[in-house]
Amino acid sequence: MSDPGRIVRAESTAGSRAISALCFASGAAALIYEVSWSRQIGLVLGQTAQSGGVVLAGYFAGMAFGYALAGRMSRRIRPLLGYGIAELVAAVWAVLLPSTLDALRGPMAGGWLDPEAAGLRVAVRASACFLLLLPATAALGASLPFIAEALSPARRVAAGRVARAYAWNTAGALLGVLAATAVLLVAVGVRGSSYLAAAISAACGMAAIGLSAVGGPGPGREESGAGHVARGRWPWYVLAAGSGFATLGVQVLHTRMFALTFNNSTHTFGLVVAAWLGGLSIGSALYARARRRWEPATIAPLAGLAGASGVAGSVLVFAGVTGLGYFESGPGWWAYLLGASGLVALIVLPPASILGMLLPCCWDAVGSGPSGGGGGSVVGRLTAANAMAAAAGALAAGFVLLPGVGLWASIGVMAGSVCLASMPVLVRSGRRGSAIGLGVLVAGLIAAAVRIPGEIRTLPPGRDLSIAASWEGPYGRIEVVDVGSGVRVLRQDLHYGLGSSGPARLREYRQGLLPLLLHPRPESVLFLGLGTGLTAAPATLHPRVRRVDVVELIPEVVEAARRFADENFGVVDHPSVDIRVDDARHDLLAGAHAYDVIVSDLFIPWESKSGYLYSVDFYELARGRLAEGGLFCQWLPLYQLGRPEFGMIADGFARVFPHSTLWWGGLSAEKGIVALVGSDRPPTIDDARIEAVLPRVRGTLDDPDPFLGSPGALRRLRIGDWPAPPPGAVLNTDEHPRVEFRAPARQQSDRLLTGDRLLSLFDEVFRRLPDASTRSVPPDRDPSRSAYRRRVWQRGRLIGPGRE
Repeated sequence: MSDPGRIVRAESTAGSRAISALCFASGAAALIYEVSWSRQIGLVLGQTAQSGGVVLAGYFAGMAFGYALAGRMSRRIRPLLGYGIAELVAAVWAVLLPSTLDALRGPMAGGWLDPEAAGLRVAVRASACFLLLLPATAALGASLPFIAEALSPARRVAAGRVARAYAWNTAGALLGVLAATAVLLVAVGVRGSSYLAAAISAACGMAAIGLSAVGGPGPGREESGAGHVARGRWPWYVLAAGSGFATLGVQVLHTRMFALTFNNSTHTFGLVVAAWLGGLSIGSALYARARRRWEPATIAPLAGLAGASGVAGSVLVFAGVTGLGYFESGPGWWAYLLGASGLVALIVLPPASILGMLLPCCWDAVGSGPSGGGGGSVVGRLTAANAMAAAAGALAAGFVLLPGVGLWASIGVMAGSVCLASMPVLVRSGRRGSAIGLGVLVAGLIAAAVRIPGEIRTLPPGRDLSIAASWEGPYGRIEVVDVGSGVRVLRQDLHYGLGSSGPARLREYRQGLLPLLLHPRPESVLFLGLGTGLTAAPATLHPRVRRVDVVELIPEVVEAARRFADENFGVVDHPSVDIRVDDARHDLLAGAHAYDVIVSDLFIPWESKSGYLYSVDFYELARGRLAEGGLFCQWLPLYQLGRPEFGMIADGFARVFPHSTLWWGGLSAEKGIVALVGSDRPPTIDDARIEAVLPRVRGTLDDPDPFLGSPGALRRLRIGDWPAPPPGAVLNTDEHPRVEFRAPARQQSDRLLTGDRLLSLFDEVFRRLPDASTRSVPPDRDPSRSAYRRRVWQRGRLIGPGRE
């Protein structure tokens, strides 16, 4: 019976609406936090799958701690007061976190966060993430048990009300992730987004404290058995944990699955997360209605088995609709987003909605009886089990299942885990025969989901094409494709080429050799990105180079590069080469060696978080790792950039480097590639020095590069000096990652720098660049005439045929 002394009753319509509004707003803030914090912490630990995994696990583990703690405290303090305090704690820590992370970026932090032993490194980073986020994540987790206590009678869970509040909370989370990925990260900023979320949390906290002060529910009497699992209720805890394990694990795997067909931008990743949150919200609301007709013991096993079938079926629907081909949906960016949203909703919403019924069902089953405990206590215990298992599921999916059994089998394992978690409830209800029969049906569907996608051909038509080697891991599928005539292609996620041993190899050699020729004594060289290894290969031929370091993000790419040993001169196992598997930015942050030359490879601008390799902050970090007189070379794929994005990158580069010059790497109107070369000194083209290097290179290559065959050929690739930007210029920064978020729209709207748009850029910008900083030895007697002839030749190459 409810307390008649309460002035504002939680079960009243006005009180329930107020609490629903609080849940919605706090859910939005929580996901804005998660998106923002994952990026902020990634800049310290590296934007790697491992770091992303430990951040996600730390986030959920911290929330689990908060669920459990608030479950014990929910009857000792006025629930809305407890909720308000928790939201204020989250807001305060969100404001303090950025400065804490700044302190960790210092040189002292790099050492203890990066022990050499891989296992120890994971443990240290996971512990650091957990402790860094704990004040905020525990506070965010604590809010749900307090809300459950506010909505429930003295000793029972008001499962319908709590389920509806949870539905509002996850609906708010959906809005939060869409707002963050579509607008806030660019418009407000990465840190700015977390400050905005802190303001929302603070407003929720103050509103809840105000409601409590005018008569919100007070603390109930402490129960002697609080915090212990009631006898015979363990199947529900198994189901709560199993559903959490599978739900977040499948979300991780679905993200990898859609990467096989989408453009891998933050927008499309956000769509997958939003669809899962939307499904969980729908499922919670559905359970609030379904419980009026059926008992939890009836709903739970059916929802569990249906959810397992839905997870397995999502693979079959995905394979059937997409055929594993690259997704396209009409002209323009908004048409693409609309089509992608429809595809994600079709595949994700059914299983997510069904699985979303399971946790509220567990609350209802354990907390509806008089011995279940208070609403906050029951919800806290069960949700803590759910969140801890969710953290484990995310880690297992990304780092155990994907590398071990592949994507399709991993999804099958997750579907099977939901099925198994549902069995104890079904068996204890006396329906063992039904359990066996339904289990067999689900197992058959899982087997089909594992087998059928693997039978789809993912290569273009042609008898000579075959997959020579394949690896699967947290970064997707890496394959070496034999295209015939001894030519091999390295590709990622079925559609992205990472290099080739065919005619395009000359361009890859050029990317490595050009910056080496511009430095007088390149003894120590760092390459950011390995790919096929062809870009780093020329460094092993240069007579002055003594040390070559290569940083590659994807461990499977290192193994794949060994398949190109004939073309990359065995660079992976070369005695002078050290290959490190790490995020490029983190390697620069954690290292101490100063390099004569640093070469940053071509990175797809619209891929999630790749924009951080084109930011002003990245260039400042790279400049700090250059030796005196060292140079940094940034290669840019013009065919993957719009004109504004190219301008932002070039202006940011020139903001950092006193001398910034622009060079051609690929003279093609459809596949144009340029290099930004920056240093504290102007580059010099010394004929004698270059002529001493080129014979050794030409003698090794079976097909020498005509564009770097002589000092004169090198001069012809120079475009000009890129000037420093004016004050107030719009740049790409860590705080405002504009390139990453705008480049996908350019791609889908077909507004990239190709064809006539590249020619316009050349005529309107490149031809007018100053050309005074690059020195020539011997000096050019008529530099103006040479510049004119060079640019006429460059334009002719852009509009005419020619082999690159």
